[in-house]
Amino acid sequence: MTNLQSRLEDRAAKVGVIGLGYVGLPLSLELTRAGYTVAGFDIDADRVADLQDGLSYVDDVSDSELASALDAGFTPDDDPAVVADCDAYVVAVPTGVSAGEPDMGAVRAATETVGEQSDDRDTLVVVSSTVYPGATDEVVTPLLSEYRDPDKTYVAMVPERLNPGTDHAVEDIPLVVGANDEIARCAARTLFESFVTDTHPVDSTTTAELTKTLENTYRMVNIALVNELTAFAERFDADVWDAIEAASTKPFGFQAFYPGPGVGGHCIPIDPQFLTWRASELETELSLVENAQRINEWMPSVVVDRIEQLLAERGVEPAEASIVTLGVAYKPDVGDTRRSPALEISERLNEDAGVVAVDPHVHPDEGDVVIANSISEVPLEDADVVALLVDHDVFDFDEVTSQASLVFDARDAVPTDGDAEVVTLGDEARGADRFEDAAREQEIDSKPNR
Repeated sequence: MTNLQSRLEDRAAKVGVIGLGYVGLPLSLELTRAGYTVAGFDIDADRVADLQDGLSYVDDVSDSELASALDAGFTPDDDPAVVADCDAYVVAVPTGVSAGEPDMGAVRAATETVGEQSDDRDTLVVVSSTVYPGATDEVVTPLLSEYRDPDKTYVAMVPERLNPGTDHAVEDIPLVVGANDEIARCAARTLFESFVTDTHPVDSTTTAELTKTLENTYRMVNIALVNELTAFAERFDADVWDAIEAASTKPFGFQAFYPGPGVGGHCIPIDPQFLTWRASELETELSLVENAQRINEWMPSVVVDRIEQLLAERGVEPAEASIVTLGVAYKPDVGDTRRSPALEISERLNEDAGVVAVDPHVHPDEGDVVIANSISEVPLEDADVVALLVDHDVFDFDEVTSQASLVFDARDAVPTDGDAEVVTLGDEARGADRFEDAAREQEIDSKPNR
């Protein structure tokens, strides 16, 4: 047993977390609760100041949970020296896509921080940022070797599996642990099994990276399937929502995914692009993934067009329309607006019409549209159309249908037995050619070569 392994097992290790966002902050608290000495570094001084004052900016971390962690020794700072001389480091910084290529700038900077702050002891370095398959071996490990003795550096890839806004407890979600050698794999399993009930080892960091991108690409492709079926069902008398519910009664071979105004957040819109970029680097293609990405990117345009069509059918010009949109975040019951299709739709409608968005979880200054935090703040009865884009639990749809005259429901969540006329995404519509219209508007071929 290595000294590193012994210190991890005894909870005597100091752990440095690089990046204190939606992944790094919850992880820091879990490791603190597990008994490790945890230091967190983030380049955002304002965020760090909030953390030091006991104020959480992450939906699934309460102020009281943060305060308990601070009392237990969790040390957040914007000075990288806070993570000096750690036994283990976890890189949990954001990644993205820029000009069609993975943006690894934050991962490189975090890796350099580890190299600069670590001493010459045996050290575990875990990548939990979502990266393209091969990135740990191609970017992180070579960069670490410029600062550290490779024989004392153990690198692992443990993809995050957080699901904000849901009842999935962190400890109940198994984590995949990938490493190219047994010492790194064993050390990483020990670290993460301090707060989760199970880990699943794989034999390389690249396999772990592929696992993460596969998980989110699977979701993206299936969401695209039902989104395209929704446009298909609008052309004749069929209910795609009922069809999904009916298909769900099959006890095998089917998992339900649901239509909507698009996909948002950090994972689903981005991770599949890591795969398609990697495929292009290998001189092959993932045409199914590329086409699914296009479909989901079209959906905000499809929804905007559908709402404008409903207004036109009632003789309301966009420039004269009053519209209320419900939901700004990218998913229910969170305040995260990263790549939110709901926010995009509200802002695009607001270019012509008068739009007020309602979201109890989002700060009023978040987007280029007026945001109210409660339905009670908005005169729904004066709106030409109320559009449900995100079905937060706090929304009272009976209240909505009792006040509004017309509701466009992109989530199949609004009851149809109230006073309001309710039109659901996927309802049969005149001239149902919105996918083609949206594609032409974005100068994208709606029927790409297969």
